[in-house]
Amino acid sequence: MAITEVKKIVNISNANIQFICPICKTRKSLEVPKSVIEEAKQLTTMSIARGLVCEHQFQAFVDKNYQVRGYQKVDFEFENKLNQGKSSEFRNIKQDDNELFENLVLEGNYVEYKPKKIRYVRNQENSSQKKKVTLKEIYNEFWELIDDNNDRFKDFIKNDLRRSQSILL
Repeated sequence: MAITEVKKIVNISNANIQFICPICKTRKSLEVPKSVIEEAKQLTTMSIARGLVCEHQFQAFVDKNYQVRGYQKVDFEFENKLNQGKSSEFRNIKQDDNELFENLVLEGNYVEYKPKKIRYVRNQENSSQKKKVTLKEIYNEFWELIDDNNDRFKDFIKNDLRRSQSILL
């Protein structure tokens, strides 16, 4: 039997590295997969996202001994606005940083978020709090779409000046 390919065994253990924000000097230790640093030729550049250490985004340069050798501030950051509407649908989701990062799978350049349990708290109005819409409000909103022979809106149709003006045009 011949071995045609040797696969590199990836170290899945983590190193605990303390990062210091170069802007506000906040300190926080984060677990980083050792495989990321071991696969780099010299320094590993890590982008520290907003909210991981503090409210700033910055880059850290980590050597082979898991020591931070320097930081760089981010001058400009693009924001993804595609999911902005969806995020307002859910409110009051509270997770501390530890719970959030316990659910991250970090292997080399691969990152995946695998929550063990998903908790969504929808911002729902109680049905008794919902506003009742009157027939007149419905008519005023959709008057152009309502047929002239509609029995439910016949009183509104005959008293509506907009309809008589649109007939003249």
